[in-house]
Amino acid sequence: MKFSNKYLIIICLLVSTLFSCSKKGGSSGPDPIIPDTTKPTILITKPTAGQVFVTGNPIIFQATFADNVKLGSYDIAITKVVTGGLILKNVPTPVAWSYTKSSTNFSSGVKSETINLSDITIPLLIGTSPVLTGKYNFTVNCVDASNNSASTTVEININ
Repeated sequence: MKFSNKYLIIICLLVSTLFSCSKKGGSSGPDPIIPDTTKPTILITKPTAGQVFVTGNPIIFQATFADNVKLGSYDIAITKVVTGGLILKNVPTPVAWSYTKSSTNFSSGVKSETINLSDITIPLLIGTSPVLTGKYNFTVNCVDASNNSASTTVEININ
């Protein structure tokens, strides 16, 4: 009887060892960490491509940001599209306007967030010079928590 109990105990130990090692292809350590290499997405709903804005008025911004793991931050840059132009004499030379909203963090741990801004105002003057009208690039950048980045640009018009 003692002899068969020893074999029963040994068989039980072997079986339990085999089952504990069979998880995930035989490894008994923690699951491997898979790095996040997916870029976040940016969907700009306002402003729209080609939309016209008048100096002195605001640009309404609305965008939805998403990531498969976690969003990090976003920023906005508005810059003049450089083209050749007519220079008038005896008239104040218009000046290109630019706007930058520095890196802004998303709510902690979110995978998706919609941002609405109404505080981007196009000035009438920069110093004593009028704002240069024409095409401007409205660029939005997004970085996720793993430093993957994406960028989207919408061309707008300022008159």
